[in-house]
Amino acid sequence: MSVLPPDIERTLLIFGLGSARTVPFVWLIPAFGGPNLPARIRLALGFGLAALCFPLIAGRLPSGGPVLWLVLALREAGVGLVMGFVATCMFRAVEAAGRLTDMVRGANLAEAIAPDQGGRASALGELLLLLAVVTFLELGGAGILATALARSYEAVPLAAQSQPASLQQAAFLVIAASAKLIEAAVGLAAPALIALLLVDLVLGAVGRALPQVPLYFVGMPAKALLGVGAVLAGLATLDSALTVGFRGFLGLLERAAQLGR
Repeated sequence: MSVLPPDIERTLLIFGLGSARTVPFVWLIPAFGGPNLPARIRLALGFGLAALCFPLIAGRLPSGGPVLWLVLALREAGVGLVMGFVATCMFRAVEAAGRLTDMVRGANLAEAIAPDQGGRASALGELLLLLAVVTFLELGGAGILATALARSYEAVPLAAQSQPASLQQAAFLVIAASAKLIEAAVGLAAPALIALLLVDLVLGAVGRALPQVPLYFVGMPAKALLGVGAVLAGLATLDSALTVGFRGFLGLLERAAQLGR
């Protein structure tokens, strides 16, 4: 037997189900802080978005018992995870481009353990990820994400029944976002990769002509500096490239917000 009045209990239950969608959404997206932000703050942001979306979900809770509410919570968490994954892919593509450049130029040998991430950190990956977050916020991305989240409650309300077609659409969106992540990462890293490939060809020709030259000790610093130089030279066009890339990912996010339709 509940000790709370029925209206308050129902309000808290609706808010909890709404948070099951917003918390995973916020948790995955670097624009909201990502792993570097304390968990309590990310939870607070998720609850804040649930409070903003509360008018869209109030009064839509179907009558039922704990089993139904648990199923609804799992479905809400699934919707939030799909949308969060699609949104985070746009940032992880930029980070992957930096990591790929670091790997090709040989700087991955000097990767250090980042205590805040619990794993190895790439210098160029972190730099490009930070630039991507700044560019995204300049484009008003936070408002776009909040709008997409609000629309998802209109397309997939709490009382809606899950359809097999919706599950197929969710799987397709995850696959499409993953493929676009790889495509965008290779595209952003392409200028540096081509420059480093030319360096390898030049070093190979020098090695054939002058076998006595220690190419390993000469080539590694040259490739490391050239990789950084190529990235810095491409910063002027990175903003426009990110803008175009974000539009594609935001289109996928809009489709994720319409999974129920």
